[in-house]
Amino acid sequence: MAQTSRRQETRKIASLGLAAWVLLLPIALVSLGIWQTQRAAETLEHARRSSAELSTTLAQVKNIAASDPTAILTFQGAGEPTSLAALVAVSQIEAALSQADEELEISQIRRPLVWGTIGGAVLAFFGGALGLMAAGISGIRARVSQRQLIASFQRLRSLLPFILATVVIGFSIGVISAALFEAVSMGLWADFTTGSAKLFAVAVVLAVIAAYSAFTALRGLKDVFALFTPEPLVAAGRIIEETEAPELWRFVRSLAARQHALLPDTIIVGLGQGFFVTESQLRLWPEDRLVTGRSLYLPAAYLDLLDQAEIAAIIGHELAHFSGEDTTYSQQFTPIYAGLWRALAALGRADGGRFVLYPAVKLGFHAMQRFDHAVAHWSRLREFDADRSGSLLATPADAASALIRTGIIAPAVAYVLQRAYAGPDDTGSDDAWPDLVAQTTELVTTNGWSDPMPLLGDRQPHPTDSHPPTIQRISALGVEIGDDLLRRAMRQPEPGARSFADDLFSDWAGLCRLLSKDFIDDARMMRDRRREVLEKVVAGASQETVVYDNVKPMIWTMVIVAMIFAGFGLTVVFLSGQLGLGYDEFAQSLIAAITAFGAVTSLLYAAFLYRSAARPLMVLTPDALLASRLDKPVAWTDVAGYAVYASSRFALRLWLNQDAPVPKKHWRAIYSKIDRRQRIITLGALGIKGMKAADFSALVGRYHQAAYARQELAAAMLHPSRDASADETAGKY
Repeated sequence: MAQTSRRQETRKIASLGLAAWVLLLPIALVSLGIWQTQRAAETLEHARRSSAELSTTLAQVKNIAASDPTAILTFQGAGEPTSLAALVAVSQIEAALSQADEELEISQIRRPLVWGTIGGAVLAFFGGALGLMAAGISGIRARVSQRQLIASFQRLRSLLPFILATVVIGFSIGVISAALFEAVSMGLWADFTTGSAKLFAVAVVLAVIAAYSAFTALRGLKDVFALFTPEPLVAAGRIIEETEAPELWRFVRSLAARQHALLPDTIIVGLGQGFFVTESQLRLWPEDRLVTGRSLYLPAAYLDLLDQAEIAAIIGHELAHFSGEDTTYSQQFTPIYAGLWRALAALGRADGGRFVLYPAVKLGFHAMQRFDHAVAHWSRLREFDADRSGSLLATPADAASALIRTGIIAPAVAYVLQRAYAGPDDTGSDDAWPDLVAQTTELVTTNGWSDPMPLLGDRQPHPTDSHPPTIQRISALGVEIGDDLLRRAMRQPEPGARSFADDLFSDWAGLCRLLSKDFIDDARMMRDRRREVLEKVVAGASQETVVYDNVKPMIWTMVIVAMIFAGFGLTVVFLSGQLGLGYDEFAQSLIAAITAFGAVTSLLYAAFLYRSAARPLMVLTPDALLASRLDKPVAWTDVAGYAVYASSRFALRLWLNQDAPVPKKHWRAIYSKIDRRQRIITLGALGIKGMKAADFSALVGRYHQAAYARQELAAAMLHPSRDASADETAGKY
């Protein structure tokens, strides 16, 4: 109940934030534009009136000055009347007229900008409102049917780039126009001071940033939305031709015929964890082949541990996705929907700093989230329908057993593959390649299965879609999870017995060894790359680095402070009469003592810093950090994380691992701190000599990473492989 309330509160806050960015911000810009319109009209009228009045006055005063240059004229202004000679009045009126003409020109220039502010804000508002309305209507229609989901998404997909571009363009025009209006308006200020010039520069810079952001945002919007085209899925496996496994193709063909489903164009067998079908392009490794059309992927280890009825139920489930509306759904919706999410995520990451794009990004995410519930709803129903369809090819109990058994097979497969990934590199010939599928079967034969009950809440793995929890899928089949079902699902493989997979493939053992070779070759290549990276990291921090406290600025500061104290004291002593102290010897002595104490203390501290400057602040070795503030070194592998702070005071903060020893600090290290409860070490300093904070942070990072890289390389040298004895593997998968 409380969790539901928190979710509702979070949604409410998110909705308010969206409304603020998409609707309220454009309304605020419109209000600013209306206020600017009033100001522009007032200043334009005032400038016109002033220009006309000054022109008339100038003509009259020129006539007077021509006949009597020394005539004294009295002018009534805003304050007291002013009397000027006619010639002087002519020059001052000409200057005032020039300023009035300049104000008139400025007023005429800035007047169109208000329409840019209002027009841009209105465009952004209508773009945002249209986006919200389109997202709302599409989300509602998407819940009607799976066909409506696809149709609504297609329409939204076509509209969304134009809607987001409208929001970006409108918001950009509004911000740029408003900023330029205010920048130009500063030319009308009578007291245009240095502060005014800074405000003017800020407004111009803001307008330039907005213009550049708008340009780059639109370009990024265009480039990122090109990601709509779905990228090929990536999988590891081998294509199985009908000549290699005629019984498999015959089996799949019979299942498709009984379901009235389309037959897959390609069947792929790999070591991946999960059955799936797809109509998207599939890039297949290690051959780097691009597979198109309908593809059925079968994981080899699962085939070896499932019986015929369970395999029929699973393949029947997958083939059901090739019938009815599922074909259109998987082809036209699922990959494009995932691609659009990736596009928006990339747009948010790439352009998060461009404020003119932020409302559009929030609107795009909102539009996609309106589909999430409908997508989850229809995906759930699709899986339940596919489960029922698959169960018709066997029995509901077979389908339920297959769901449980695939769940408990997954940890065993993961264990064997992880062990093989970290295995030795000394395989010499094809005959020496291990059979990872047979190892998985042997593992569960020897050690049994893990507890299936915690796995019932898991979801079956799939590269493009989500599945309901296993327990819900079994319940939807009308099967009770009882002892009989669990006994069937957890049956032990019979030692030496042929699996159903042996009957489906001409050379099942050979295929399994080939798949194992592919996996181990890939693992070897990945390990080699990893080793190269680790060795490079280790080489980057193989020598000691000594760093010193940056005391020089503080020494000069203390010397200057001492000079100030001394100068003040001498001034008071020798110029006491001029300062009003007269012959008050006590006051003179007191001030002299205080200033002398300040000067001596400052000089002593400067001397202390000068002497301490020769001692290293820290020594960074490949294995540990030696700090003069600590009683013992701190091993890099004991450090879980670190941070360098340089705001109010320079400090290096280290977070230690839970089992790492915590050192003590010296009593003189007043700016350092040890938090034993939180296991945090803070080493304070005045700075690092000859190094900026960012450079020092990078230096610490190199040593920290190199230590862990060295540890990983050493572990790989000491333990190149792991034995697969029953005692070691029991309960680990």
